[in-house]
This record gives sequence, C-alpha cells and structure tokens, in this order.
Amino acid sequence: MKYENIKEFTTTIKASKSKVYRFYKKNEELFTETKLKSGKRLFPINHARYFDSEIMFDENKQLHQENHSMRNLIDCLDNKNPFPQTLWNMEWSFFFTVAYRLERKKISCFKQMHGLYNYLVEKYGNATKIRMFFTTEPFTNRTGYHNHFVIYIENRKLQEQLVADIQEYFSYDRVDVGAYDKYRAGLFYIAKDGLTGEDWDFIFNYPINAQDDEN
Repeated sequence: MKYENIKEFTTTIKASKSKVYRFYKKNEELFTETKLKSGKRLFPINHARYFDSEIMFDENKQLHQENHSMRNLIDCLDNKNPFPQTLWNMEWSFFFTVAYRLERKKISCFKQMHGLYNYLVEKYGNATKIRMFFTTEPFTNRTGYHNHFVIYIENRKLQEQLVADIQEYFSYDRVDVGAYDKYRAGLFYIAKDGLTGEDWDFIFNYPINAQDDEN
C-alpha cells in the first residue's frame, strides 16, 4: 500500500487538512489504516476515493426509484403482510437516501441509523415527536450498503433545522432528501426486498397508537 504525507494527500484530494482530520475522527476504522513514520502521519493513497463524490456515488437513485415505485405499490398492496401498509397510512415528513463514502456493511449502516436517531432525540426529543423507518440496501455499482429512510417530525417549525442537522451528521456522505409524498410509494420502494435482520428498523420516541395510523 502506498502512502502520502498530509501535504501530499491534501493536494491529491483537493481538500484542507482540517477536513482530512475531521473525516478520520468520524471514521476511526479508516484511521487505523494510516500510520506514523518518523513522527509524521501518513495516509493511504487509495483513501482518496472517499473524498471523490463522482467516483463513489453515481447511483441514479431517483430515476430507479420512480421507475419501480408503482410496481412496488401494487406488489405491497397485494402482499398479505400488513406492516408496510400500516406504515404507509402514517404521516411522514421527509424521504432520505444516504450513500456512504465508506464501503459499510449492513451492521455498520444499522448503527449509523440508530446513531442519527439517538442524536436527534437527544437534541429535540422534548420539543417534537420523531419517528423513523429505515432499510439497508446494497449498492448496484460498487460494494457496500446504503440507507433509505423516512422520518416524521411533528413540530413543523423544527423540520428545516432537523433536515440541516441530518445533512450535517452525514457531512462526508452523499445525502438526498425530499418532502415525503405517499403517492410516489417511496415507503414501499424501500421495503421492496423484504424486512429481515439488521436490514431495517422502525423507531420512535413516543407511543404509537391508532390515531397515528390514521394520519
């Protein structure tokens, strides 16, 4: 494995020193692949790809989602499992996709989603109801997994700030976000491959009741 010092590495990736060190602080598993030599930190050249969004994230996610949403809606409505329909009947605020720079495994994606949820609840849990449903999928054009999720934020005055916080939380990853539209069947899209193990979770900071299902 070839290495570069911090000056060479920042030139390669066209980024500042502070951005490099913030990235490795957040991604400790990658920091272990760096090394010290004569008191200087050296960085693997192949880590440059984690700073290049064009290399890492050419997914065409939006087009893929739109092409399959109606088929998934029909399939899920015909499915005997009522859980996706129950979720579909709930009110949601935003639809997110997070494409990680790292080649994360399923369990890592699961932890990322719970980390985000815990961060939001700790910061806003006393001011608004929050619920989140996420799934984990493999990339189609590279190894590793990414996440789709829908989130409900009851207090509309806080919605813009929460979206900004989510984007900041994943500042080194690619984040796509849009207002949730139940008639585009985005929720059925993200549940299209079934719900097993750490592929998904439904988490919330308040009791779910029949009234919520009717929203």
